[in-house]
Amino acid sequence: MRLLAWALTDTGKKREHNEDSYLVAEDLGLFAVADGMGGHQGGEHASRLALQVLYQRVAEAHGDLVAAAKAIEHERREELIERLSSTEADTWGGNTPTSPLIEVVVPPGMAVLRDAARRASWAVFDAALTSPHLRGMGTTLTAIMFVGDRVHLCHAGDSRCYLLRDGAVRQLTDDHTWIAEQVKNGTMTEVEAKQSRYRHVITRSVGFEREVEVDVRTLAVEAGDCFVVCSDGLSNHLGAGELERMLGATWFRRAPQRLVDLANQRGGDDNCTVIVILAANDAGPA
Repeated sequence: MRLLAWALTDTGKKREHNEDSYLVAEDLGLFAVADGMGGHQGGEHASRLALQVLYQRVAEAHGDLVAAAKAIEHERREELIERLSSTEADTWGGNTPTSPLIEVVVPPGMAVLRDAARRASWAVFDAALTSPHLRGMGTTLTAIMFVGDRVHLCHAGDSRCYLLRDGAVRQLTDDHTWIAEQVKNGTMTEVEAKQSRYRHVITRSVGFEREVEVDVRTLAVEAGDCFVVCSDGLSNHLGAGELERMLGATWFRRAPQRLVDLANQRGGDDNCTVIVILAANDAGPA
C-alpha cells in the first residue's frame, strides 16, 4: 500500500511563537503531531524532543516490524486455509464446526509505539530537570504508524486523529482534558465545556511527569482511507461533520492549507498543525 502525506503548521493569529511540531516519515510509515506547553522555549523544546525520540525508537525497530508483519500475514493466510478446510470437512461430515480459541497478542507495532512514547516522556521530563527555564514543560502526542495492512495509533493529550472512510469521518482519539472528563461523567454539557475557563487543561501529556499513560489501538487499513492528525488549534474550530464535508470537497494535497486557513479565519487563537495521510493502492491523483 502506498502512503501519500501532506502537512502544514502555522503560528496562528494570536501567538508569537509556534510550539507545535510534526513528524512525517513516509519511509517508516510514521506520522505524528505534538503540541508543546510550558512557555515558548519549553513548549517548543518538548514537542521537538518528543518527536525526535519517537522517530529514533521506531527507526530502530522498523526492520523487525516489517518482518513481523510479513510473518503475521503468512500465518493469517495459513490459518484461514486451515479453517476453511476444517469447516468444509465438518459440514460434509454432518458436524457443527466450533469456533477456535483466539489468542490475544499485542501487535509488535503497538508495543513499539507505546515504548517510544514512554521514552519520549522520560527524555522530556529529564531535560526539564537539568534546565530551569524548561521546568514544567510537556507536550501532547498523537502518532500513527503503518505496518503492513495495519495502522497503529498512540495518543496522549488533546491533539487528535480522524479517519475518513467511505465518505464518513470518525474521531479515533479521545481528548485527555478536564472538560472531556466532565462531559463524559455528565457533570457538564458540551456547551458549558466550550465556555469553561478550564477548557485548555489536559489530564495526560508526555514529559510533564516522567511516566505517561497512552491510549493505543490498531486498525485494519483499507485502500482509500484518509487519516488526519492535528493539534487542537484546528479541532477547536471545527467538528467531525465539517471536516468530513471539507475533505469531500477538496483535493487531499490542498486540505492542510484549507484547514489552517479556516482555523485562522475563525480567530487563529492557537498554533495549528495538520497532517493528511492517504493510503492508496495506485498512483492516481489525490
